[in-house]
Amino acid sequence: MDGAGRHFVHYFVRNKQLFNFAAAVEQDSWTGESWTDKVDVATALAEFDGWHPQVRAIIAAVDEVSILALFDRPPLERWSVGRTTLLVDACHPMLPFMAQGAAQAIEDGAALTACLAGSSRADIPMALHRYEQLRLPRASRVQATSTANKTRFHLADGPEQEERDAQMATGSTDFSKTAIAWIFEHDATRLEP
Repeated sequence: MDGAGRHFVHYFVRNKQLFNFAAAVEQDSWTGESWTDKVDVATALAEFDGWHPQVRAIIAAVDEVSILALFDRPPLERWSVGRTTLLVDACHPMLPFMAQGAAQAIEDGAALTACLAGSSRADIPMALHRYEQLRLPRASRVQATSTANKTRFHLADGPEQEERDAQMATGSTDFSKTAIAWIFEHDATRLEP
């Protein structure tokens, strides 16, 4: 579910033994990058006042709420220097609005493995350069799409939101299932761009 400046996603994990939710609340003033900050349940509930009763029941059912900031980072111009390269969030941190962070990490690993396969020690810098050439444009595109979705998904009720919803209903948007097939049809072990 999404709304003006808010986002709420929930799903089962561990063979439906556990339930996870993630809630996003836009804030321009937050600068801390902690993974261990907590907020009380009442504060979390207040952020979703007026939302569907199921959303509020999920939040109310927890003992504690962890909070962490989501920062939008621009794509890097390069990932590799000599015998050193970056992977995953170190080179393409993504907002969660494409649900592609883990998938792109797996693609990084598969592509890096394919590039390094059969390389001698002397060939490693060239293999890492090839990995960067293959992955950087794709990961940057996914990263940019995720950033665009942040705005799309958090529109306030009104003409822009109504236009977005109408476009979504046609299935012809640049984020419809067919338009993003390039994400799911990709073979990360293929060594051609």
